[in-house]
Amino acid sequence: MKTILYRLQILLLIVVAAACKKDKGFEHDNNAPVIVDKFTPESGPAGTEVLIYGSNFTTDTAAVSVTVNGVKALVEGVIGDHILVVIPEKAGSGKITVTINGKTTTTAKDFGYITSYKVSTLAGNGAAGFSDGKGIFSSFNFNRRCGLDVDDAGNVYVADAGNFRVRKIAPDGTVTSLAGNGNWGYMEGKGETAQFSLPLDVAVDKDGTVIVADPADWTIRRVTADGTTSLIAWGEAWGIGIDKRNGNIYYANARGSGSIFQVTPSGTATEIIKNLVYPVDVAVDDKGNLYVSENGTSMIKKFAADTWEQTVIAGAAYQTGLVNGKGADARFDYPWAVALDANNNLFVAGNGTGDGSSNNTNQCIRKITANTWDVTTYIGGSTAGFADGAGSAALFNAPTGVAVGKNGVVYVLDRNNNRIRKVIAE
Repeated sequence: MKTILYRLQILLLIVVAAACKKDKGFEHDNNAPVIVDKFTPESGPAGTEVLIYGSNFTTDTAAVSVTVNGVKALVEGVIGDHILVVIPEKAGSGKITVTINGKTTTTAKDFGYITSYKVSTLAGNGAAGFSDGKGIFSSFNFNRRCGLDVDDAGNVYVADAGNFRVRKIAPDGTVTSLAGNGNWGYMEGKGETAQFSLPLDVAVDKDGTVIVADPADWTIRRVTADGTTSLIAWGEAWGIGIDKRNGNIYYANARGSGSIFQVTPSGTATEIIKNLVYPVDVAVDDKGNLYVSENGTSMIKKFAADTWEQTVIAGAAYQTGLVNGKGADARFDYPWAVALDANNNLFVAGNGTGDGSSNNTNQCIRKITANTWDVTTYIGGSTAGFADGAGSAALFNAPTGVAVGKNGVVYVLDRNNNRIRKVIAE
């Protein structure tokens, strides 16, 4: 509605300007400079209509070129001293440049480009089941709070607890089964020979090997590219993270008095952090700092590398809600998975309730900006449902897994929708 009203206001301004110029006999002087005085609005996402004010314009739109931060914009119309343009996708913030018949002028101010994020469905058809295939011709059974991860090539690996399998999704959305045969149990093997009891989370190391947490079997296992599984260590691992500098694995055991364990590549496990309230997932940054989702208190905590000194970076103990803000001013609602991007910004999958309740206020992915700990809603909102789209118009139903690709694409395991969703910046 705001867009429609804004467009009507712009059209009214242009009509008024046209009426005024009609009496003055408006003409473009090719020997005089093109002048830009201002533009409005001064910020917005792709698709925003911007009205540029100035003088010595031309009504011949074919002779007018406008760029935003060097990216060509669509010129919708020119009347008198007004040019109406549409901000192009991925323009970024920068100057607006107007060129008419070779005469160029640039705004003093930058246009503030606001990045928007759009959700699409990468795989899954919404129904709980099992089928390999491409996109909507595949199906999953996320009857638990499952996780996912992505490798540098854009392949997504999914813990499919209800199907007792680890699944792989190629960048084009084609789903295959990497390991597991659909039967409950513990067995090492290759592909369908292997068995899991509760594959709950996965993490990909720097070589592309998939690490699987199976708390029902008390196992942390390795799955190679050909689907061959092997035991790394015993432990009640719910959520896991990997330090890609040295291959150390960190896991949370999700107990009322819970702990974080470090597991070396050789399988030696050490309890390094104690007395957390249902810690459920761990992410590791490029310096070895740990970020833990403490589901029981609805807080996100940081533990300094090696010393494991604790800092609460977001949320307040036992206070729930969907509130953005800095650090302790923010509120979460039983958060679950955490993941880091290349700049150490943290992403949090919001709804970690046991039953994936639609009453949970965090049917979304939250973002915590590195070092400032400023919390924003990255995509989605408080309403449970299913809808692809942008911003709060995108709907999720109990998102429990989140991962960030090398190119910044965010992947979401949408539990109650039994889908894997993909979020890209526009």
